[in-house]
Formats: sequence, structure tokens, C-alpha cells
Amino acid sequence: MSVTVVPAYRVIKRFVKDVASGAPDAALDALESKIKTYLQHSLASTSTPLPEIGQRMALTQLGDPHLPDLTRALEEIEAGDPKGQAEIALQRCAQTLPRPDLTARVLLLPGDGQSRVLTTHMHGVVGLSLGAQVMLLFIWPTGDWLKWLTYTVTHEYAHLVRNLFFPRAFVGNRLVYQKSQEAETLLDAMVAEGIADAFAKDLHTDLDPQWTNALSPEAEALVWPKVRRRLAVYDTSEIRRLLSGDNDRIPQWSGYTIGYKLVKGYLDRHSVKPSSLVSMTAKAILEGSGYQVEAVSS
Repeated sequence: MSVTVVPAYRVIKRFVKDVASGAPDAALDALESKIKTYLQHSLASTSTPLPEIGQRMALTQLGDPHLPDLTRALEEIEAGDPKGQAEIALQRCAQTLPRPDLTARVLLLPGDGQSRVLTTHMHGVVGLSLGAQVMLLFIWPTGDWLKWLTYTVTHEYAHLVRNLFFPRAFVGNRLVYQKSQEAETLLDAMVAEGIADAFAKDLHTDLDPQWTNALSPEAEALVWPKVRRRLAVYDTSEIRRLLSGDNDRIPQWSGYTIGYKLVKGYLDRHSVKPSSLVSMTAKAILEGSGYQVEAVSS
């Protein structure tokens, strides 16, 4: 296995220093331009359109920062040694789920300190895996962010490995599996997130992410029929809505919670470890989970 952790926050810190003397709007524009160019080079070896997704995600996650606050956050990030913590987490991952053929980079980037999702709901860390080649981690130092950094690294490592088994590419507004030429569905996305959380929770038993248990029994009984009807949906916007919720008909984290319960049901019924599910199809996990019977009976 060759996974390199890149402390990209150090590069961003230099960029911030370079632009800080300008007027606020001009400084932010210049910072955005520098980050975009940096990521173009950093992600150049990945398959298109994944580099574009990485660039958009990085700029979205950074937001419109107050540069003095961002400077202080970057100094605190440096002091916490996230690079070292990520490397330790990856070593544990490799021992539990070894993949000698995995070659990837982990980019540690600052996030948006004004985002309540990042700073409160996600405990200061948001992750994204681009295929099996790149993991992006967006950080804002708050609370016990270093603990959640190692959890998120572990979660995203499971995605990287699963993406080795099930490589995907964008075709229009959907992700398509390159081997089968079938579109990724809501069920696929839910199960992939459930596997990643089960794998991370198995290695971080002291952490209990709220998105794996976000629904009361009553809310779960109400939302499951809506999710079940849409398990074959492949539109990426609809998948995101059903995974994360829409603050209206779909409660927050619905797809993450149900996906985790599907995986947990399979693990409990078959007495296996989460690492053994990384190469299994979502359909096989759903069928072996017992979740549908339990949901209907509730």
C-alpha cells in the first residue's frame, strides 16, 4: 500500500499570507485562484471529471473566510499535527483491511469555520474520496477534531478500498460502474456509507457519529417506505437528498442511518467483520440484512 498524506494546509497558509495585504474581496478572489491552480496540479493524475469535483469541493468547503480567523485556524491545525494523526490512522486501517495495490493521496485542507455543518454536526472534519486515488479532508480546529479526523480517515479509507473493487466514472448526471456499466443507485450509496461507518466504528469504539443513529423509531418507520421506493434512483442530486435529508420530507441523515442499519443487520446476522463487506454488492447486503422485515413489522 502506498498512501501519502499531504499537509496541504501548509500551502494554503502560505497563500493566505501572500494575499492578506489586499482588499478583502480581492484577497479572497486571489486566494481562490491560487487554491484552484494548486488543486489542478495536485489532482492532475486522477481521472476526469474527478479533479473538477475536488476543486469545487475544496472551494465550497473553504467558503468566504475571514482571513485573520483562517490564519489562526491554520496555525492551530499545524500545532495539532493532523498529518501524523492521519498516518497513524492509515496504519491501523492497513492492518485491518490490507490492500497492497492501493495507491492514493490524502490532502488535508482547511474548511469553513462559519459552517455549522462542519464545526458542529461533523465535529470539525468532512471527508470525500475521489475514486481510489484521492482522499480530501477538510478541517476546522474545534472541540475534539483530532479524534474525528482519525475517524474520518478510517471511514474514507473504506471508501478508497471499495472503489478499487467497484470503480466508477461520471456519465452525464450519474455515476456508472466501469465493470458492469450500471449506474450507482441510492442503495449502492447508502450501503457504501454504512460499510465505511461500520469499519470506522469498529476501529474507533469510543466515537458514535450521530448520522448513524439519527432517526427515532417513529421517524424511521415513516421515512423507510419513501427511501425503499427510491432504492434504484441514480440521479446524484436525489441520492444526496435522500442520504443527507432535505429539511422537509426527508429527515437529516436518513440515508446514512438506514445504510448503517442495513450493514449492521448483515454483520450481526452473519457474525462477520466490516472489512469483509467491502467487496460485496449492496444488493447482497440488503438481502442478507433482515432490515426490510424489521422495518415492515415496526
